[in-house]
Amino acid sequence: MARSIVERYLVLKNKYRNYDTKVALKRVQAFRLATQELSRKGYEVALEILGSVNFGIVEPNSDADCILIHSCDLHKNEGSCPPHCSNLQFIKAEISKFITKRIKEAFHVEYLDNINLKYVEEKLRSGEILGDESLYCLLFYRNIGRPVNRPLFISFCDALEENPNFIKEIIPWAATALEGYLSTNQHQLSFKKYNERIRAKGLDLPEGLLQELQAYMDQS
Repeated sequence: MARSIVERYLVLKNKYRNYDTKVALKRVQAFRLATQELSRKGYEVALEILGSVNFGIVEPNSDADCILIHSCDLHKNEGSCPPHCSNLQFIKAEISKFITKRIKEAFHVEYLDNINLKYVEEKLRSGEILGDESLYCLLFYRNIGRPVNRPLFISFCDALEENPNFIKEIIPWAATALEGYLSTNQHQLSFKKYNERIRAKGLDLPEGLLQELQAYMDQS
């Protein structure tokens, strides 16, 4: 049976992870420590990291693309908090401050989306999960990203995956969402940059990775 585009993406991501750079590992650790610091201040936070950090091929000037996962009572009836949310603004500022102090490197952190676990918790409690795009997004991000503080939200993902009707809904939605992301020129250029960075270290790209990448590009 031919692999779906989501399956090809996951295989490719895991192959590139074999080339994790020290910069990538350093950033993941910094994000992890930042979430621990926020927890000590009473803010339970997790992240799904996308982009180059997700694939592990990172240079010092690379941006970091993230999904912020948190709990906010101010917007507990919304799947994600608006940009002006004071809790959201505080968390972002604290993460940036901690990372700058920790690794002493200036790089841009782009928050592509946020998920409010208060909303997720209530939806699961009430059983009103079908057709909910915020819940789709949570499970989608968990599958394609690189988690930081995964224990904070994995039980919610597990609960969603246990519902066969929800899974039946999300599979075509996830394929469409991923296809839209993958079809961008920026995404395809990223793989060229990843390969160049690997070769710059004097390493050869294995044939299996190149074949998987070509099949993935052809499908996207």
